[in-house]
Amino acid sequence: MEMKLEDMQTMMEKLEPVPQPEWDGISYPSFIPFREKGAEKAIQDIMSFKSRESDILLATHCKSGTHWVYEIMQMLLRNTTELEKGAKTNVMLEAIGNLSSLDSIPSPRILDTHCSFKYLPSQHIEKKNKIVHIVRNPKDVCVSFYHHASKDKFINFNGSWNDFFDLWMAGKLIYGAWYDYELEMEQAEKDFSGMIYTCYYEDMKQDPVKEIKKLADFLGVDCSATHIEEVAKATSFKNMQENKFDITQVFDGKGFIYRKGEIGDWKNYFTVAQNEQFDIQFNEKMKDSNLKLTFV
Repeated sequence: MEMKLEDMQTMMEKLEPVPQPEWDGISYPSFIPFREKGAEKAIQDIMSFKSRESDILLATHCKSGTHWVYEIMQMLLRNTTELEKGAKTNVMLEAIGNLSSLDSIPSPRILDTHCSFKYLPSQHIEKKNKIVHIVRNPKDVCVSFYHHASKDKFINFNGSWNDFFDLWMAGKLIYGAWYDYELEMEQAEKDFSGMIYTCYYEDMKQDPVKEIKKLADFLGVDCSATHIEEVAKATSFKNMQENKFDITQVFDGKGFIYRKGEIGDWKNYFTVAQNEQFDIQFNEKMKDSNLKLTFV
């Protein structure tokens, strides 16, 4: 049973800060399951989750457009243009204490997680179930992540932009380094041909109709051109910002998931020195990668 917003706000107000849960060298948000079970057991429960062959997993690094693409997927699979009333976190594996509660969801289930590929449900991988993966310019990810972490009570961050940038460069943020996440997912896409569909945030922003059609094809959904255009309109940033329920209202009463949704916002934060430092690290870490990232 889903909690009412008021009850969730009350729970958040009473929530005591705790050290960031950590296991296997990676830290996680202090979600309730991690507080109650510990990080190792929480991750093991995700890995042993009972998957259905029809399950579709939305696997992304934080702040890469997860809420947006989740909404597109549910519209394609449910043949609707109505925004889902619930929150994506209702199917976020690491935020759910008792994963068997997902048994009541009719197939095909759309599940999501920010966990690395190696910690995804084993049955999902064994059955070669579909995975949708979104990649975004990491500079924009970093800035968006900074704003999110500054307000999210499940993340212990109270510093400045410069502090956050240093944590990014050191790979000390929740869920681990962006580079490790994306390189592991890229390798998995090679190892499990046809199982993972990678889409790019910037491409989706610049030509949503074209990219939604490609996503529909991967999902095996036959959509008319008119329906795809309607989905693109319904999932525009403006419409979602104005009409989609934002679960992060529980933290500040306003919500901060739909902050800007822009390409290139990093330019408003990175200093020249930080940009140079970032580029050096990026070029070294991603030198063997074939990801086609757009730096605007």
